[in-house]
Amino acid sequence: MKTYKLIAIAALTFLAARSNAQTAPLDTASMFAAKKFTFDAGLTYMSNLTYAGRRDESSVPILLPTFTAVYKQDLFLNAAAYADVNGAKSGAEGFSISPGYLFSLDTGKKITGTIIVTKFFITSNSPIILSSFNFLVDGQISYNGPVKATLGATFIVDKDNKRDLINTAEVSKEIWLFKTDILGLNGLKINPTITTYGGTQEFTETYYENSQVPRAIADPALISPISTLFPGLSKQQILNKTITQQKQREVKQYKLLAVSGSLPVTYSYNKWQFSFTPYITRPFNQVDYTGSGTTGNYFFFTAGVSYTF
Repeated sequence: MKTYKLIAIAALTFLAARSNAQTAPLDTASMFAAKKFTFDAGLTYMSNLTYAGRRDESSVPILLPTFTAVYKQDLFLNAAAYADVNGAKSGAEGFSISPGYLFSLDTGKKITGTIIVTKFFITSNSPIILSSFNFLVDGQISYNGPVKATLGATFIVDKDNKRDLINTAEVSKEIWLFKTDILGLNGLKINPTITTYGGTQEFTETYYENSQVPRAIADPALISPISTLFPGLSKQQILNKTITQQKQREVKQYKLLAVSGSLPVTYSYNKWQFSFTPYITRPFNQVDYTGSGTTGNYFFFTAGVSYTF
């Protein structure tokens, strides 16, 4: 039962910071008591909102209040609000609603999974990277051994009805630094994690097309095959000219998107959890419109607090 409770917590934390698609598993057995309904309220600060290893240059820091209701440890509903905290331009950007389901494929709860549907209600002119999303469907399956291995897939539909698929492969290891109670539920732990992202990305590709266009040139030489055979015609010379046209087309490709390393640090005290997670991410195969080349590694972090009741 304890293992299943931990998996439920990990899924709910995934919701709380799912906009990064790379989250620190804030899992603790104290969140789920032996009752029909359990609730969790949290507040997370994200220094740079990203998605699947991608970040928008106009992206801003985000404050993310969340509230989750859990029914019998398998069905849950999460609500999250998105607040831009970029100085004088701060303001509410919208919210999301996420129903979900937790399941296990074996009696020992070694193989577990989650299915989550998220609907976004974010203003179209928002600077956050999720503003173009309409809804998405997440699925994950994990093997909970000495090292946790997780495979995930996300199907995304944006506001223009375009569709993308993101896949993740992740390995993590929970390490307790110290425990403060006999049951071993409270204390300080870290969870080193490596995540790989792959998926489709749509972009506009520019290409050039050459064509041969005939051109008539007046006043040819006085002696030419045309003037000799047809002396009554106006004297012209027909030449081919190469015309280069710039065109664009929509392209969708499935490629490696990014590799990310993170070190979630969690302190649990009864019904409270405090977390801090630094990330270092390396994006790959980015569409380069500026000619500046692929963006290098970037750093961001999340910090949060939650309370279970």
